[in-house]
Amino acid sequence: MTETRSDPAPINATRLRPFRLSAMLWLGSFAIIAAGIFREWYVFHFGTEGFLKDLRHIALNAEYCLPAWYSSLLLISAAGLLALATGAAARNGERYLFHWAVLAVIFAGLSADEATGVHEVAIEPLRTGLGLSGIFHFGWVIPGAVLVGLVGLAYIPFLLALPGRSRLVFFTAGAIFVGGALGMEMAGGYLLTQHGEESLAYIAAFIVEESMEIIGATLFVTGLMGHLKRQYGGAALVIA
Repeated sequence: MTETRSDPAPINATRLRPFRLSAMLWLGSFAIIAAGIFREWYVFHFGTEGFLKDLRHIALNAEYCLPAWYSSLLLISAAGLLALATGAAARNGERYLFHWAVLAVIFAGLSADEATGVHEVAIEPLRTGLGLSGIFHFGWVIPGAVLVGLVGLAYIPFLLALPGRSRLVFFTAGAIFVGGALGMEMAGGYLLTQHGEESLAYIAAFIVEESMEIIGATLFVTGLMGHLKRQYGGAALVIA
């Protein structure tokens, strides 16, 4: 008696269109930034004793709040897309698999840090131990700048090997994100020590800083989706 093999169960797939997803991400990012700017305007004009209190949960410059959660979500989304890119590159026999994989790990770490604020732990010991002030008021920027520089140098060949459009988008996204996370953090440290935490100059600095981080992360995520579509016709994760 001959056994007949049953046909495999059909795979139900949900297609995620990069253009639609990108539009939703950009809308969400600008909404988060706008809410944060509104919060600073409200607190500056009405203080924290009104009906809405301090609106801390939409503050851009705070931990454990909506903007921090949203930024963490963007970064872990980038990590997931980088993992898909690693798998797609491996199947196509491409170079720089290690670079794709390490990027996925880096972004997963950045997401965890954004959600938990681990880097904040280093600020006080470095500031006290090294007598830091001014642009180094937030002491974590020193090891942060060293790490960014080392990773940047290591990734130059990887970046140059990317297709032109992806290379431009990734470089721009990285420049915006790092410019906010490190550059504006240093500017904010200087303004805080010179003018105080409640000054308009410092408030403007951290608004620009957080906005640049969100915009850079959004550009990177949407750029990754575009890269996957252009290079591989899309990407899929199948649970079977």
